[in-house]
Amino acid sequence: MCCACLSDKDLTQDQIDAYKDRYFMNVNYYDNSKKNGVELAELRFDYFTSYRLQSMDYRSTGMQYVGNYRGNDIINADDKSRGFNTIFSGDRYLTDDDMAAEWVDPDFYYYDTTNGISWNGQNFKSGSVATELKRATQFIIKIDNRPFMIQLTGSWYADIGDLRNIFGIGWKTGDIYSKQYWTYSSVFKTVLKAVKTNSAGYGNWYITVDLSNYFTIREFDTETGKFKTDNVTDIIKNYCVLKFNYNANGAISSSQSMFGLIENNRKFAYGEGVDYDTNYWQERMVYNLKIDNLDLRYDETYGGYFVSLSLITKKLFEDMSRAEVNIVLIITGKNIVGLDYNAFEDVKLKSLWITGPPQDFYLLDNCLKGTELQTFEHTGINIIGGGQ
Repeated sequence: MCCACLSDKDLTQDQIDAYKDRYFMNVNYYDNSKKNGVELAELRFDYFTSYRLQSMDYRSTGMQYVGNYRGNDIINADDKSRGFNTIFSGDRYLTDDDMAAEWVDPDFYYYDTTNGISWNGQNFKSGSVATELKRATQFIIKIDNRPFMIQLTGSWYADIGDLRNIFGIGWKTGDIYSKQYWTYSSVFKTVLKAVKTNSAGYGNWYITVDLSNYFTIREFDTETGKFKTDNVTDIIKNYCVLKFNYNANGAISSSQSMFGLIENNRKFAYGEGVDYDTNYWQERMVYNLKIDNLDLRYDETYGGYFVSLSLITKKLFEDMSRAEVNIVLIITGKNIVGLDYNAFEDVKLKSLWITGPPQDFYLLDNCLKGTELQTFEHTGINIIGGGQ
């Protein structure tokens, strides 16, 4: 996907300015190989909202992942669990292309930036005030002071013919093809691989990337006032630049994010947000977590909040083999109705204590899976579910 790296230290200001007019994507990656923070990967798209390419039209939209992204970055029409389950909308039937065009990966944090201020306007249930990173979205970018329209359109057909076992012999039932769609998660995973495998290593670099498998690009015609229909192949193959910052450290502060936010938190600081006592005699860190230390997710179906441990805190405990973790949930004030899906999964817990007024308290799937919980006590509440 890329060619040799060029360092910002080896470029003149004129060269840097020239590259600035050519890069659509900007990557910030702290891989945490030094184990001193959290792994943070960010991909930002810089674009304009008008073919005039004026500063007032400049905007950025980006995606952020905390940890090692291993998600399924490809969607297809046969995967009902990923949003392909609606065949009728309004007064028309939706095609696979329609549904793929509107799909947004919920595994990421998304941010818009205007005038140097970033925010998360994404809401997967009630709509969005953000520029959504989906296949239907079109961006206007500047190359050599000319406006181009770029859109994620890449797809292909995969043979998914069934292999059936007949009398111990694998038998293919026929050629069955399913349309596969590239997503912005695909772009994220691919450019991150380019950054990880670059020959120059850590630092600030520019590389030319071939986006032709993912995007189509059209040039604006000043005579007609419209974008041309032909794909500008040489531009998309050889002229788009990826700028990236690659760092061996882990992220420890929201100031290291290109959005100024980590997990929607502008005050994020690695290791903070939990109360702890130190027992030096046993060389063990004891963490006592309360509701204020946990993430809350409101669920309209249950009419209350589910609690969980953030990915940041999970990673913190993962790197501390001798940490002793106790959860104390005193339900007062906020309407807490249970432990969320995967709330404490794989975090080693010594004890969990929940108390509150009489109510149903739900343990959703996998909320306690792999915790090796030693003590579970509750008073006043009615526990529903096993959490495994």
